[in-house]
Amino acid sequence: MTRVLIIQASSIAAAALMTFATFVGAGAIASDAYRVASMAQLQAQATAVAAVQRVTVVGRRSVRT
Repeated sequence: MTRVLIIQASSIAAAALMTFATFVGAGAIASDAYRVASMAQLQAQATAVAAVQRVTVVGRRSVRT
C-alpha cells in the first residue's frame, strides 16, 4: 500500500513540475517574441503620438509533419 502511494505521489509531483516548466518556457518564448516585435514597431514609428494605444500580436504557426 505504501509503495503505491509513493509511486502516485512521485508521479503527481513530476506532472506538477512538468506543467510548471511548460508554462515558464512558454512565457520566456512569448516575452522574447513580444520584445522583438515591440522594438521593431517602435523603430518603425517616425513620430511620437500621444494618447494612442497600440497592440502587438505575436503568433506562431505550428508545422504539422
